[in-house]
Amino acid sequence: MQYTAKTPHDSVLILQADGLRYRYQEDHVFKDIRYGQITEVKIKRNLFQFYFGLFLTPLVLLLQLVLIYKEGFNWVNGLNTTLWLIMCLQYFLTKKVFTVAITKGPLTAEVFATHSRSEAHSIKNAIESHC
Repeated sequence: MQYTAKTPHDSVLILQADGLRYRYQEDHVFKDIRYGQITEVKIKRNLFQFYFGLFLTPLVLLLQLVLIYKEGFNWVNGLNTTLWLIMCLQYFLTKKVFTVAITKGPLTAEVFATHSRSEAHSIKNAIESHC
């Protein structure tokens, strides 16, 4: 079974009977990993983007609105609130990248990157079913 992603990293993952072959981030050489070498399969995401966009940005936006309520509306507070609102909206409109990472011994290899969480989980389940 072969998985190919044109975006975000031009990654290719081929599941074979004895192992998997992958090419990640425009590397033109395929690398092989045997199923017996795999100790763990994880799905990683950009945690900075997650925490910044989901928790910090709405909190700062709420604090800006409290500041406007206490001090009154002026152009500095209005502009600052508008910029934080744009940053909050940018988080929800940006596509998230989910990376399938394989641990073999002490080394971790990022094998495949996709925008779809369900596709990342199906790849993880397919790899774990072979192990």
